[in-house]
Amino acid sequence: MDEPTAEVALSGGTLNRVVRAGDTVRRSAGPWTATIHALLRHLRDEGFGLAPEPLGRDESGREVLGFIPGATVGWSLPWPQWIRSDDMLREVGRATAEFHKAVASFRPPGAPLWRFGAAPVGEGQIVCHNDLAPYNVVVDRGRLVGFIDWDLAGPGRPVSDLAFVAWQWVPLHGYRVSSLMGWGDVDRAARLRLLLDSYGLTEREGFIEAVRDRIGHNRTTMLERAALGDPAYQALVDAGHIEGMDAALGFVDAEGPALQAAI
Repeated sequence: MDEPTAEVALSGGTLNRVVRAGDTVRRSAGPWTATIHALLRHLRDEGFGLAPEPLGRDESGREVLGFIPGATVGWSLPWPQWIRSDDMLREVGRATAEFHKAVASFRPPGAPLWRFGAAPVGEGQIVCHNDLAPYNVVVDRGRLVGFIDWDLAGPGRPVSDLAFVAWQWVPLHGYRVSSLMGWGDVDRAARLRLLLDSYGLTEREGFIEAVRDRIGHNRTTMLERAALGDPAYQALVDAGHIEGMDAALGFVDAEGPALQAAI
């Protein structure tokens, strides 16, 4: 593809620098990029319209994706009200279910490369997005129009992906983090039911434990990657994300039994 002459840095991009060039987005590629682009092509072929279009690489070796017009939260705090509405939560639940349905038939042979190494898609697994948080959606005129930042996608159980969504969107953070993001006094039990109803989850026994497992997994991964010298993950540790996840684990331990009973 032709190298663009003008680029605009986009907000966000915790793990790498992201720029817009015309109707495309450019970002650093890695050994996993070909796998992610195959995933995105599959999703679009299956009719899942919230995935960006994969457009290969540019002359600098960066991956190129179709730009999805709309608003993102970027680094703004507190998050805008449209992220925190029940209608948006309902849309996210439905879209997550649609994504999981579309991705279920993506079964690449062998052990393809993901960001954290080669791994097959095992029995009972799908390829999860693994980072479907408010900072990775695009919204246009109040409607969800895109899921972005697919670099962390990889094999996992659907309930783990949904547990991450619950952690980030209900939210199931500790109270201080929730307040910083602008959630205020929110009925977490009602929002959790709304999310699971919108997704269509029928088997809910043990769901709160799945949330706890997912928070713990993210915590362990962050510490491991930082210890290996990954500067992006070290920056997340330095910014206090481990303390935030510890608070989330404490919240789930304290409130989890009541939340599980409510769903």
